[in-house]
Amino acid sequence: MNEPLINLMLPLLLGLMTLIMGTTLEPGHFRRLLHRPRALFTGLALQWLLLPLLAWLLIVLLALPPLLGAALILVASAPGGATSNMFSFLADGDTALSISLTAFVGLLAPLWMPVSVVLQLSWLGQQQAGLSLPLGPAMAQLALICIVPVVLGMLVRRRWCIWVQQYQPRLKKVVSLAFLLLLIVLVARHRDALPSLWSGAALAMVLLCALALGAGFWIARLTGCSEAACRSLAFETGIQNAAIAIMVAYTQLGSDELALMALLYGIVMNIPALLLLGWFRRRQQPVQWREA
Repeated sequence: MNEPLINLMLPLLLGLMTLIMGTTLEPGHFRRLLHRPRALFTGLALQWLLLPLLAWLLIVLLALPPLLGAALILVASAPGGATSNMFSFLADGDTALSISLTAFVGLLAPLWMPVSVVLQLSWLGQQQAGLSLPLGPAMAQLALICIVPVVLGMLVRRRWCIWVQQYQPRLKKVVSLAFLLLLIVLVARHRDALPSLWSGAALAMVLLCALALGAGFWIARLTGCSEAACRSLAFETGIQNAAIAIMVAYTQLGSDELALMALLYGIVMNIPALLLLGWFRRRQQPVQWREA
């Protein structure tokens, strides 16, 4: 696929969004996360083990076509998205844990995501079908988007804290609007292909998100995490960074179809997430704000 503007703008806007997220972080976020090994290791296990298992469960049980299976693998391998932080806040979850874990998993994404995708695509037989992820370039690109901007954002916050507090919300709105406009362009360019995705692909994406949300919550409870941490870990597991998956599909895998399926996930994931949020809000059990 040869769309220079999209191939340039998508990573650039993702990097800017990550930089803005970095301006909300301090080294203390990561220190506190490391001091909570139960929540940390539970979150990593849910992201790195549970999600791929759920993707393969759907691939096998639903006998999904290889391209749709590859899309599930790509989404399941992506790091958590910042939208999970919003849902965690609205659900009275442990927002500090959610933000810290999102950033931590994002920093590890350049190592984890390419290896996970390459390995699983080979299991799916897609590398022989021409769908191959170049490991080195993918790691380098993800590092430029997931690591460098976070570090720069933290340095900016440390050096110009007052300026960041004043202008960070405005910058976030501007970059978010620009990213939304880019997604609209993507949808417009591929509008003819979208209707065919609103059947099997939409169902598979909704099921992946719903299973991840539910399993994430109950597994976190079984490990002894607090109620607030369980709510946050549920959203951290079910809400993936669809933008990262779209970027990898476009710039590294060169697949319009995979990018559109990842975009579809970014849309439909809100359905089970909102249902779970409503369930949390209706529950009478008080939230226990203790450390996980």
